[in-house]
Amino acid sequence: MNASVVIATMTPRTSGSRTRAFDDSRVIDLEAEQESPFLRGQKRVSVRRGSLPKKTANGLKWAALAIVVLTVLAIFGAALYRYGKHSWRFRIDSSDQIEVSGAQHVTRAQVMDVMGGDIGRNIFFVPLEQRQQQLQQIPWVESASVMRFVPNRLRIEVHERTPVAFARIGSHISLIDAGGNLMELASGRSTNILFP
Repeated sequence: MNASVVIATMTPRTSGSRTRAFDDSRVIDLEAEQESPFLRGQKRVSVRRGSLPKKTANGLKWAALAIVVLTVLAIFGAALYRYGKHSWRFRIDSSDQIEVSGAQHVTRAQVMDVMGGDIGRNIFFVPLEQRQQQLQQIPWVESASVMRFVPNRLRIEVHERTPVAFARIGSHISLIDAGGNLMELASGRSTNILFP
């Protein structure tokens, strides 16, 4: 409800002048209140803009972002695994891709008896520890290490036993090392055995 007091002034009619029923400068609004500059300001009230508190909403945003990033990484990892598993680049195609070093008394044929089953296999699925243990079952091998080199090579380093004496068992002559392990003499090979 707007209550205003209007003060009207009557002006005499003169020729050529228009009559004004109301003088705008004399309209007074009684309801308009002027605020005193000495009054305290109103306390600001925070307005809740969503159904969740801001801290919870931020936490949910970070959690959603983390889930998206982990999903993308999982998809990338699965694609990379699939590529590594099925790509021809990582397949051992021949025995030429299996390198043997450190073998003097151990023949390549003995090594290939152990490693030959891996020809045609993906390099990432060759059980290195199992092959290492199988190589160490060869009498002349003291220790062996099997390494894979990407894309499609295996390297075998053999450390052979050092014979310290001959051993005669019945009519058979063998070599023996410091640990008491028997080693066969290489048949068909002319090898000079040097004892330490």
